[in-house]
Amino acid sequence: MVKCPVCGKDYSNSTALLKHVRLKSKYDKAHEKLWNEFQEFLNNWNGSSEDEYMGKTDLFREFLRSRKI
Repeated sequence: MVKCPVCGKDYSNSTALLKHVRLKSKYDKAHEKLWNEFQEFLNNWNGSSEDEYMGKTDLFREFLRSRKI
């Protein structure tokens, strides 16, 4: 289970949470802020060569981990 850091809803996996945040960002300012932070994270991502095959969901997980620090 993964919890949305904005609204606290539980999701079964990171993919479902990513979809939730992307869709809610169109209607809700708090989710939009999280989505924009994630987009900024993607633009500044400088992972190693092993990370070049990471999908968007994997990068979203990395983003969530980096936010907790």
